[in-house]
Formats: sequence, C-alpha cells, structure tokens
Amino acid sequence: MKLLGLALIYTALTLALLVAFTVLICIRANKKKAKSSDGKVTTITTTPISLLEVKVTLPFKVIFGEIKVAEKFDPPEIAQIPKTRLGEGTLGTLFKVVLQCGSIITIRKIREGLIMNGSGLELWINFFGGMKDDWLLPILFSFWYGGEAFILYEYLILGSLEELLHGSEGVQFTPLNWEIRKKIALYAAQAVALVHSRVTKNGEPLICGVIKASNILIRVDFSACLSSYETPYLVPLEMIVKRNPGRVAPELKYHYQKTFTQKSDVYSFGILLLELITGQRPSMTNLSAYLREKKIKGAALDNLCDTKMGSEVNESMVEMIEIAWSCLSCKPRDRPSMDDVVHRIQVS
Repeated sequence: MKLLGLALIYTALTLALLVAFTVLICIRANKKKAKSSDGKVTTITTTPISLLEVKVTLPFKVIFGEIKVAEKFDPPEIAQIPKTRLGEGTLGTLFKVVLQCGSIITIRKIREGLIMNGSGLELWINFFGGMKDDWLLPILFSFWYGGEAFILYEYLILGSLEELLHGSEGVQFTPLNWEIRKKIALYAAQAVALVHSRVTKNGEPLICGVIKASNILIRVDFSACLSSYETPYLVPLEMIVKRNPGRVAPELKYHYQKTFTQKSDVYSFGILLLELITGQRPSMTNLSAYLREKKIKGAALDNLCDTKMGSEVNESMVEMIEIAWSCLSCKPRDRPSMDDVVHRIQVS
C-alpha cells in the first residue's frame, strides 16, 4: 500500500511538472516584438485568454460515509488545505480545519505505520462509524487520499477534559467546580458502559483500551462524549501501553495479560476519576499508588481533592474516591462492571 501510494504521488507530481512546463512555453510564445513611433523595438507580452491551473490531484477513495458528505466536505481539498495542529494521539495527528463555507471540523491523519493492513483499517472504521450515540463522538467521514488515511469528526469548541483541567491560565483553562466534574464523570462512565454493551462482528465484547482525559470531549453545556474508542482495534497493544504511563492496568503493564479487557477499561476509568478529583496528571503522578498510600496510612481522603474546587469537601466527593478505589483493585475480577460504576455515580 505504501509503495503504491508513493508511485501514484510520483506520477502525479511528474504530470504537474509537465503541465507547468507547457504553461511556461505558452507564456513565452505570446511575447511579441514591435516598433514604437520613435523606432525603438519593445517587447509586448500578451496574456493568454486562459492559463492552465496547476493542481495536483491524487487518488481518492471513500472508506466510510455517504457520497453527499464527500460533496459537502470535498475531501481532496481538505487533505491539502492549511490546518491547525491540535495534538498528536496514539492513532495519529489531529487537526482543526476551517472550511470555505465557514464550518469547522476535526480531521485525523492516521499514523503511517498503522495503514499497512488497509483492508483491516477499512473494516474497523466502517464498524465504528456505524455506532451512533450522544455519548460517543461520531465518525462523520473517512477516506484515502494519495495512500494516506483520514477520519473526519465533529469539532467541539471547548476541546477535551484534559485541556479544561490542565490548561494554562487564560488559555483553555477553566477551574471546573465539583458539580461539573461529577456530570462529566457520569457522561464518561455511560459512554464506556455503552461500548461495553456492544460486541464485534465475531461476538466478542467491545473494549475502549485506555480511557483518558484527552479522549473525553466537552460540549458547550458541559455534557461529554467519548472519542478514539476505535483505537485499540487499529493500534498494537504495546504502543498504547507505552504511550499511556499511569493509565493502564497492572496486568497489562507487567504483561500478565496480553489483551485489553473490559476489566482493564474499568481500571483506566478509575484513574480518570482520580484525575477529575485531584486535578493531577496521571503521567506525572502515580494516582493509584498515591491513593493506596493514603488508604494504608488512614489519612483523610478529603485531602486528595483539587483545591481549585474550593476548600469545601462534600460526601459526594468522598464517595467518588471510593468508586475510584474499587475500580483500581489489583485483581481484575474484583473490579466492578461499568454498569455498576454508572449506578454508583448516579446515587452518590
């Protein structure tokens, strides 16, 4: 696939150069010499009525989505126009694109090393593109362009939970109060529970891989949806584990388990809850060990709470810490199901 893409790109560029050379010849041929009234010879350049536009168009193929969507977005144009880089995810680089009509979308360019199995990529993108729910960020469209794969998503102006929790003062920083954090936790739990309720075409239960703040996107009413839920089916487990220190279950970190499971998802969700409660980054602080140390010492759990929420600590916060603690059990079988987690958050 990669060699074919490179060959096609080379061919397109060669044709573009030939067209440019032809245009140059046409321009030079339209230069004429004439005598002015004083007998001097001057060169007059007459502009052709229509010059050929040099535009490289590479092979295009729809992976997922309707043709009318392709007509609306013009994927080949999107693949080439300037973009604002939003971040580098496990699945690939994410960009913000402003369309000519003024609409804004998010587009992900799939990491080059992940597209060696093009048919497998298409299968999973079509599978997850068919999953529609308010708790999930939908895949709007996906396509190949010149040997590269792209996925289009809705753009949410508030960005991710990670940006709202950890952004710099004045730049995407909002000191979220407890009620908003609890609301986001419930939406995230419902999203994961929804994924867990579905099965693959082979009848195997779906998993999320790693649930993290950068994959929880926030709408203007502070409701939330889960993104990148297709990642564990497109990216090798080893790469995901390596790129997410502090967020993966111990059975994966220490290679006791060779695949993601719904119980490893529950552990990852417990880390997300602690991140919401403490305001600490899992990549900087071992939140599981931090909570375990507090438990062993019998320290007051209210000291764990993020001071940006204020000094008052209520029972709901303490209950959320207990929910997180149950999710972080070292033994997978002792962790609750995501349906149980949803229920406990609702009544906390």
